[in-house]
Parts: sequence; C-alpha cells; structure tokens
Amino acid sequence: MNYEPEIQEYITAERSLRVLVVDDSSTVRRSVREVLELAGIEVEEADSGKRALQSVYEKVPDLIVLDVSMPGMSGLSVLKALRNSYSKIELPVILVTPADSPGENVLALDLGANDYISKPLDLDVMWARASNQLMQKQAAEYMRTAKTRLEQKVRQRTAELDAINAKLKQEIKERAQIEDRLQKQANYDQLTGLPNRQLATDRLKQTLIKARRQNLRPCVAFVDLDNFKYVNDTLGHAAGDELLREASRRLLSCARKSDTVARLGGDEFLLILDDEGNERLSERELAIRHVGDRIIESFSQPFELEGKSVRVTPSIGFAIYPEDGADGDILMRHADVSMYRSKNEGKNLYCFYSPDMTANAKMRLNVESQLRLALERNEMQMAYQPIVDIKTGKICRAEALLRWQSAELGEVSPNDFIPIAEEIGAISEIGQWAIEQACSQVKIWRDAGWDDIVVTVNVTARQMQSDASIVDVIKMALLKNGLTTDALQIELNENVLIKENRNVADVIQQLTDMGIRLLIDDFGTGYASLSCLQRHRFDAVKIDRGFIRSILENEQDASLVKAVIALAQSLDIDVISEGVEHKSQLNYLLRARCRYAQGYYYSKPVSDSRFFALLHKASRKPVAHNGLELVSAKA
Repeated sequence: MNYEPEIQEYITAERSLRVLVVDDSSTVRRSVREVLELAGIEVEEADSGKRALQSVYEKVPDLIVLDVSMPGMSGLSVLKALRNSYSKIELPVILVTPADSPGENVLALDLGANDYISKPLDLDVMWARASNQLMQKQAAEYMRTAKTRLEQKVRQRTAELDAINAKLKQEIKERAQIEDRLQKQANYDQLTGLPNRQLATDRLKQTLIKARRQNLRPCVAFVDLDNFKYVNDTLGHAAGDELLREASRRLLSCARKSDTVARLGGDEFLLILDDEGNERLSERELAIRHVGDRIIESFSQPFELEGKSVRVTPSIGFAIYPEDGADGDILMRHADVSMYRSKNEGKNLYCFYSPDMTANAKMRLNVESQLRLALERNEMQMAYQPIVDIKTGKICRAEALLRWQSAELGEVSPNDFIPIAEEIGAISEIGQWAIEQACSQVKIWRDAGWDDIVVTVNVTARQMQSDASIVDVIKMALLKNGLTTDALQIELNENVLIKENRNVADVIQQLTDMGIRLLIDDFGTGYASLSCLQRHRFDAVKIDRGFIRSILENEQDASLVKAVIALAQSLDIDVISEGVEHKSQLNYLLRARCRYAQGYYYSKPVSDSRFFALLHKASRKPVAHNGLELVSAKA
C-alpha cells in the first residue's frame, strides 16, 4: 500500500511548529526569528546552553538551531546532553559552526546533529535546511502515530485474523521504509548511501568559501566507470547495482575523512579533495596524483559479480581551484571534460584539466564566436512541443524551444550553446528574441481559432538576474501582439530557484502580480522545489523526465511521482509529466490522476507550421490514448 499521499497531506496541513534558537548573539537570534516567523513558525530564544536545556525540559520544541561557540556551556555540550534523552528523529538539531572548522562539523554529526550551517549565516540556506528537518520531523511523527494505531489493532485481532495480521505487518514494514527514505532521499543516493548531487554541490560551495578565505587549492575529480553499460547488458541490473556499491566502497577507501565522495548518477562519481593547507604549492598536484594512483590501484582488483570476476576500470578527470575554475559549476564542468579526455586516451587513467586539451575546447570557442552573430544572421529558430490534456486529448500548451542552425557549425544543441550564451552575456538578447517569437506565434494560433492555446517559454537564472528586465520584455511582447497574460507561461528550473536572491524573488513577484503563470521545470530533483512552493505562487510543476523514464520499473520513482501529484493537487497546482514516450507510461499517469503529459509519445518538437497541423489533427481526432502519429522519427 502506498502511504506517501497521506504523509504529504499531513506535512502540508496547518500545524503549529516551534523552533528554539540558541545563540549568545541577539542579532543572530533576531535574524533567524524573522525568517522563521514569516513562515508562521513559533520561535523561542535562549542566549546560553544552560537556558536552552531548561527550555527543552519545560517544553520540547520541533527543532533546535544551536550555535556551537557560546560562553559557558558550548553547543556541543548541549548536543551531548540532549542526545541522552532525545533521538535525532524526536528532536532535530541544526548546528551553526564556524566556516573554517570541518573537523568540528564532522564531530557535531558524530555526536548526533542532524545537519549543520556555516557562519556567516546564509538565511536562505538556514531556511531550506530548517524546513527540510521540520518536514522530516512531521513525517516521523505521522509514522509513529500510525504505527501505534496499527500495533494496537494487531494486538486486538491477532488471535482470529492471522491473514490480516500478516498484511498489517507488511504495511508497517513499508511505512518504516518510507520513513527512512524520507530522511535520506533529500541528500543521499539511495543505492550507494553516498551524498547525491544536491548535497555534493552544497559541500563544494562550502569548500570553495573556505578556499577563498585561506588561499587553498581544493580539487574536484570526476570518476566514470569504463564499460559499465557492458556489465549491465550482460549480467543484468542487479549486478550493475552491486558493482556501483562496491565501487563506492573502493572510492571511499581512497579518500580522507575531510574529502567528499558522491554519486552524481549512473556510473558517475564526484570527489571533492580538500586542501588542508599543510602542503606546499609544488606538492599539491603530486598529492592529487597520489589520489588518482590509489583509485586506479583499488580498481585493479576484479569485481565478483554473479559468480564471475569482472574487471572494471575508472576514467578520472581533475580540475583544481582556482586555476581551473573560480566557482563550483565551472570546476565540475572542467573535471567532466578532463574525465572524457581520460576515456579518449585509453581509459584506466587520470587527466588534469587544460583549456586546449580536447576538440571540445576548440568547439566551444567556435560556438562562442558564432553565437554572437546568430540573431543578426537569422540563424535562431523556434520549435514547439505539444503539452496534452491526458483525459481529453486536447493540446492545451506549446513549449517553445530554441534551435540554432549555424551556417558555420551546423545544428548546435541548446545544451551546448545556452550555457555559453549565459557566460558571455548573450542570453538576455537571445531570450528576448525567443519570448517575442513565441508571443507572435501564439497570436497566430489564437487568431486561427485556438483561443485558449498557451505557449510556455524557458527562462534561465541569468535572465532573471540580468539588468535588462525580463518583466519589461514580457510586457512589450504581449502588448505588441495584443495578447492577455493568460497566453504566456514562464518555465523556471531549479537552478533559478536554488540560486534565488532578492532580485530573482522580486522578478517572480512582479510576474505573479502581472498575472503571468509560472511553472517549475524538473520538479522533484531537490529540496529547493519544496521550499520554493512556500515562498511563491506557482501554477504548475513539471515532473522530471528521469522519474517518468523508469516509472514502471523503479518503485521509488513511481512512489515519488505519486507523492508529487498528491502534493500538487493539495496546493491546487497543475502537474505536467514530461518525457512520456510509451503508452504504458501514459496509462500509469492517467491512473495516478496526472492531468497533463508531454513527450515523444505525442510528438517531438516541431516547426510552427507542423505544430499548426498537430492542432488540426488533435481537434479532429482525440489523442488521449494514442500518439499524434504526425511527426516522423526524423522530424
């Protein structure tokens, strides 16, 4: 039985939550109080460890935000005392630690802290982590209450209902599994237990903050398992999963306690190699080489899978701060490029990043130079992919997607040119052109009789933060085409929301006040999506295609999709499932009460004229349970 909709309803219900803020600084306490009270949370304060314990023993709060460094009784001493009486689930504790004390962070986690935040305090990070812990606490409370009710029922009916008793025991087991998954899924990979991309990105951010202050040279390493697909195809996914678990153990054995080993997805791993500052500059690269040598040596021993000895080697790419990148995104990208260099040069080796190391680097320069002329040469085009009402088969939206057919480079993928456009500052001009084209096109469709068709346009983080106001661009495009605000919907992905600052929040509010409908893309890939629903009004969410792809095979993905749908319905938000490619996936979503779908099952992105033909076809024949069958595989 699936209980996740019940848990989501319990979490989103109106509940009085109480947080105890412990800090000897009244300024810090006041800042934290203001953020929490905006969310309707009751806040108690304590200016010392002793008063904190007195407050807890009088009335146990739902969460404690506890400063480590206080005169008298320290935060760690308070934590030890609390853990003698309360578990991490019963009383979550977030430690506030100095930014340059990784050892103290590890000690705090060992002593029972649920999480930590580094000073100086980032209130957005504090709120995201506090809300995450509060949601987990509420989920745990729900589970304990439900478990108690069920156990009472079991005791009453055991004698006469053995069959029902067995079923109830299974339900208790499932509930316990859900509770454990809710605690871990936000930050940890379910298969290996390693930090996931979300947590690794946060740790890299903290590592770079420390590096800038202390002039350190941390390193990012990408590790990819050579021929992993061959193992999956020949021995099966179970063997592939065991290979990933064992590979995780070997990578951990090659890292220090201060390092981070994370799984990004598939057979890709990330290592953040901390610089403890005890090596001379000339010795740093040598120390990193030693790590690479240890990894290669560790993987030299065969893996025992399904009774067979299998040799799998690693390809490793290194990127060092600051010479290979000044921020986490660039370092990770350059480490990825270095890793592919290792693969191209024969695998089972490591490479350090250099700007001219591959043809990809040269290609990037070509893309950058040609991109500056793309609009002037009329090389940009728009493609449109239908979004369909699953029940009625009606095409209700069209997602506008940028396409670039360069005279010099040929067809260039948006995944290649959009990040470059953001880096060189061309995204605002290209984004303005895309919005104007999309509005012009939806005007044509509406004038032709499709009065309620809506076009959705993707907006990047850089566009939201640009000096050129995206709000003014949208206003002018709608005014020029005589459109009302219901003709346009803006898609924001989690990069926008995770990096949200005051300017982004203001833009989101302005768009909402205008009546522009907002949609979260790739929903479900991180806790930022949940927290942003509490701050802004969104009209729709898109479930990431990664969950839809494995919805019929992966029980965890299926459960998460159902939970997202239930949560969205409780908040009166539309749900769009993207990446629908098969009828079986569509039928599953229909049973799960998902309203809208998008994907190759209906149509690939097509030109404006072919989309017009799709509108005609859908109006003549419902497509609710059949693909549009209009677009060829090459379209």
